[in-house]
Amino acid sequence: MTFARNRGLAACIAAMGLCGANEPAQAAPDLGKRACAQEARRLCPAEMRTFSRRRVELCMIAKIDQTSPVCHAAMLRIKAERGAVAPR
Repeated sequence: MTFARNRGLAACIAAMGLCGANEPAQAAPDLGKRACAQEARRLCPAEMRTFSRRRVELCMIAKIDQTSPVCHAAMLRIKAERGAVAPR
């Protein structure tokens, strides 16, 4: 793989982790993962380049009003699970 392709793959993996991809396998795929991955690339490109799940989560939560209903619900779930504390 090329460097650019590896970066894209890593960014995609980070975005999938953003929406709970590290949870046990589920019978039905989580639609929030795909929606949030696409929206994270659009709304938080600088944070996606850092490969920091926490930074991407905080950015997405800050821009939650700009997300689709599916991603919005996923972000609310993440905010509740993580407590969405402000960066220190």
